Amino acid sequence: MSTPSTGTPATTPTTSASTPALSEADKTMLDGPTPKDLLPTTGNYPTEIVRYRSVVLTGIPGAKPARALTGAIDLGEENLPFYDRPAEGMIVTTEQSWSAQGVTLGRLLHSLALAPGESTRVAVVDWQRTTRATGTETASEAEALSGTTEQNRSISEVANAIAREEQFGDSLGFQSSQSSSSGGSVGVALFGIGGGGNWSKSSNTGIATSVSRSTGVKTVAAEATQRISARTQQLATAARSRNMTVVRETTQTEKDQVMTRVVTNYNHMHAMSVQYYEVVQVYNVTTRPTKLERCLFIPLQELTFTHTSLQRYKEVLASVAPVDWAAKIRAANPFDTAVRKLDACSAPEVPDRQEFDGVELAGIAASAMGVYGVRKADGSPVRFDPATQRWNPLPTTGLGGGLIGIAPGKDTVWALRTDKAVMQFDGTTWRIDPAGGWGLRIACGTDGTVFVIGTNNTIHQRGPSSWTNLGITADDLAVTGKDKVWYSRQGVVYERSGTDGIRRNGPGVQRLSATSDGALWAVVQSQSSGETTPLLVESGATTVIRPATGGLQSITGLAQIASAGADYWVLMSNGTVRRIMGRETQIPFDDQPKADSSYASRIDVWSDTDGIRGVQVVFPSHTFGCGDIGGSGAQQASYTFGGADKLISYEAWSGKAARGSLAGLRLKMTSGVANFGVAATTTVAPDLSEDAGGASTICGLFGSTAKSGSRTYVASLGFHVRGGNVPQTVLDHLNDNSRHYSQAVWANADELTLSRILANYSYTPAGSTAAPVPLGTLLDPKPIAATGNYLGFRWNFASEEERQEWTDSRKASDNTFGAPATNTIAIATNGVFAEAVLGRSNSAEKIDLTRFWNWKDSPIQITPADIAPLSTASRAQNLDTTAAGMGASQARFTPLVAMPDPNGLQAVQAMTTANLFRDMSGLAQMSQVLSKGIEAAATNDKEAGARAQEALKTATEHLQKMAQIAVDAASKAAPLVTGGAGGGNLSALGGMLNQGGKADTPKPTPAPASGTAPASGGDSGTKA
Repeated sequence: MSTPSTGTPATTPTTSASTPALSEADKTMLDGPTPKDLLPTTGNYPTEIVRYRSVVLTGIPGAKPARALTGAIDLGEENLPFYDRPAEGMIVTTEQSWSAQGVTLGRLLHSLALAPGESTRVAVVDWQRTTRATGTETASEAEALSGTTEQNRSISEVANAIAREEQFGDSLGFQSSQSSSSGGSVGVALFGIGGGGNWSKSSNTGIATSVSRSTGVKTVAAEATQRISARTQQLATAARSRNMTVVRETTQTEKDQVMTRVVTNYNHMHAMSVQYYEVVQVYNVTTRPTKLERCLFIPLQELTFTHTSLQRYKEVLASVAPVDWAAKIRAANPFDTAVRKLDACSAPEVPDRQEFDGVELAGIAASAMGVYGVRKADGSPVRFDPATQRWNPLPTTGLGGGLIGIAPGKDTVWALRTDKAVMQFDGTTWRIDPAGGWGLRIACGTDGTVFVIGTNNTIHQRGPSSWTNLGITADDLAVTGKDKVWYSRQGVVYERSGTDGIRRNGPGVQRLSATSDGALWAVVQSQSSGETTPLLVESGATTVIRPATGGLQSITGLAQIASAGADYWVLMSNGTVRRIMGRETQIPFDDQPKADSSYASRIDVWSDTDGIRGVQVVFPSHTFGCGDIGGSGAQQASYTFGGADKLISYEAWSGKAARGSLAGLRLKMTSGVANFGVAATTTVAPDLSEDAGGASTICGLFGSTAKSGSRTYVASLGFHVRGGNVPQTVLDHLNDNSRHYSQAVWANADELTLSRILANYSYTPAGSTAAPVPLGTLLDPKPIAATGNYLGFRWNFASEEERQEWTDSRKASDNTFGAPATNTIAIATNGVFAEAVLGRSNSAEKIDLTRFWNWKDSPIQITPADIAPLSTASRAQNLDTTAAGMGASQARFTPLVAMPDPNGLQAVQAMTTANLFRDMSGLAQMSQVLSKGIEAAATNDKEAGARAQEALKTATEHLQKMAQIAVDAASKAAPLVTGGAGGGNLSALGGMLNQGGKADTPKPTPAPASGTAPASGGDSGTKA
């Protein structure tokens, strides 16, 4: 395209050497018709630059892929590991620049078709309104009402009353009444004359005589002493705090623009279409990383939500909770204290029986030394070890053979060898009895006394140096005490104490065994089924009971260390051993919280090697204890609580003395940790851990104790605590979704808390030799990202050299973080582009001179139809900023109740009442009779007068009727006098007269015919 000429002459003068010559481009730019510096161009500079930051993890220390990804991942998988080491990351700042490239046409918005010569109007209404409002309103009301009313009255009263009466009365009455009445009336319907009359007469006479005499004595003596002490204390406190902040920040922007155009097609031969297109702006968008910063991700432990944490993070938790749960979280009031009951901590349940595979015994016995047996295979001695729960062999040094029976005693184990010799074991070596005993059965008491059934089937008792034959034939025996032996002979049981023997019956007894506390077990064969089952005779009892424990059928022997709470060791018929584990009866206790005691001041615990034997807690108002308080052989441990010290959690360990008892207890208080029993030395995990649901004060105890022999142990223990009143369902929901809510708490943690926490830790990057620096000095305490249990912070540099070194090693142009990318993006604008297009066909008619063809004679009327009225009224709305009023106060005083009058005062009032003595004369009744007579006479007079009045009324009415008849007769006679014209109407009469006058007017005579003489005289002739 050539540049238009600017009028420069064809020849240009030569420039001097000192002045540089201008190029043609410069001339065009400076003096040409289209200077380039004034022409708008696009794409040279970005019109908008946007920067945003991304936080990325560059590595997770210690994270190793445990399995290859070869299938679908289960999002519901539990127990996934958390991040447990700090991780490094980077903050990548990305810049996005927008450069305008031009405009183009977008989609077709509207098409307007016009016929030749057609004109129309187009209205464009552009209305826009933006409203932004922010409202905050907070109101709180609190009322407290306390009232105390006390009324006391002490009354001492003495009342004496005497009333004595003598009465006499008489009444006489006479009455005479007369009444006469007459009435009459007369009426004449002539000249309005009427008359009436009435007469009445009445007389009445009454005489009444009354005599009454009354004498009486009334004496009243009343004495009343009242001591009234009324104390009324009413306190009505209406503490109404209303903190109301009403903020209505309203911004309304309204734009209303109406544009009207007239569009006309001036072509007479072609149609025209106007097309409206959307204007689209085209941009080149370039995205590239421009800046790198380092950050450090700190792993955090998942929160366990309690009453305390709910108090602290209530609003944060509600803001990220679902709608229903958010309402419940906000409705919970952790500051409203209530007494709750923590579950009693007790040892886990143990199985009721225990089997021992591979153990077959020929005999079994038990004492305070433990449980012993004889192997069935080789007769070797064995002992049960409670620690390992195994049957361990005993040393056989000096034994010289197998055993057929064993009997543990006080401090020595006695046994019978296969050759019937009596053996004794001191813990390391077996040796033959120095007294030279021989036997078939052997038994030992708790005091060390030994009895055997000799080879001659008689009972022998061992003395200090020899055996004594008691001369009693027996099949089996058991020792329950000093010189107290039970034995059986041919299935019958006998009891021998000293030198006396008593038969106890019990046919079918096979074996006998005794416990260390004097109880006797007998294995009896049932005569009906042939099975052998045990029977028990408790210490000091003479009756036999059958244990309710199952699994005691078909046995050949039974052993038990003690009858109270110990286990049963049962020897089955096939030689296997079964341990039946009993459970002691627990005795519950419960110390309910007192209204005036909200916290404990001290706790004392007594324990031994087997478990906790007693607990005592001191409250400000009382002291409560359970179990063996200060028992012998128990160690005491104490812990003093601080003022209103709160329980955070507690842990418990199970004991072995009584099944389910406690061996250790650990209390975690806000002031420290209290350890009792094995909790002070053990490293074993507790059997039970209980969270107090936030720090709560201890205000009561509950649980149970169990007897184990002569000692008492604490079987279970729980606490009444006073803490925040929050529904457990809310805490369960928070803890079930603790990962979600923990992230919300971490992200919203205040900078002060985070700074205090970070100041206690240091971190050294891998491979760095620099000295550790506290994180509080390097990390910005404001979190920038949260992922998993990681919370990211900006990680500053200790020196500028360190920053430069780190930045140089990680260039922003590194492809790892993305190379610059350019994309073309089209954005629609509010602009509209219109283009008119003519039609392709000729739509005009040919000119015909015979028809109308001159358009000037009838031009096209460029008068398009009117547009409907457009409304440009404001659409702004007013917002109500009125705060709600406070409710009516509920604090009210209670009205005092009036105290009743004493009984003595009521008696005095009754004695002083008037008309105490009744009237005997009857005067009142006589007066009523006379009054009735007078009223009857007066009634007759009234009735006579009434009848006279009725007669007069009748006469008067008759007179009026007669007068009416006379008037009617006169009115009928009037027409006859006037001749009857017009029916008595003057107007009608006048009309009749006029009509009559017209009738009297003579009619004109008709003209005679031609040639006929008139009837009357006169001249007549024909006109020429």
